[in-house]
Amino acid sequence: MDIKEVKEEIKKEEELLIKVFQLEKFIKKYKKPLIIFSALIVIVLIGINAYDYYKTQQLIVANEALEEVMNNPNNQEALERLRADKKLYDLYLLQKGEFSKIDTKSLEEIKAYKEAMKKGTVEALESYLNNPKYKILKNSVRVALIRLYLEKGNRQKAVMLASQIPQDSQFKPIATYLIHYGIVK
Repeated sequence: MDIKEVKEEIKKEEELLIKVFQLEKFIKKYKKPLIIFSALIVIVLIGINAYDYYKTQQLIVANEALEEVMNNPNNQEALERLRADKKLYDLYLLQKGEFSKIDTKSLEEIKAYKEAMKKGTVEALESYLNNPKYKILKNSVRVALIRLYLEKGNRQKAVMLASQIPQDSQFKPIATYLIHYGIVK
């Protein structure tokens, strides 16, 4: 080893020691805020995990209650536990056909669809189809309307509705079949 290499090595060690001393000085200066910040991070992480665990347990209880109510509709205790989870309770009401009691936004559209299909009138189906709030299940409503229009002899309106169904929709072949073969009274 020559002297240059030794000097460079000593210089590197000196720089390292300077940085260690600076870090030590920084830690001494900001010791309390660093401890508080670290403790807050730990508390937040524990809180997030505890909340996730709590929510998971609530879902498990609600799902078990739904299963119990589906197996035994007279089980009032399970029905009360199910009411704690509004979305699952509304899903249960939807399955039972009690549309008037449903008020979850995500099920409103399905509720309106089922009510329109249950009525089965041109007015009810067109009302659903023309409502801009409803985005899903429109092609099945179009097929139902095609059937009704063909039954009433309005082939032109039926063809127009069939043309509104996208080619990649599972309802397109049904609409095409209805238009091609028509409805025999």
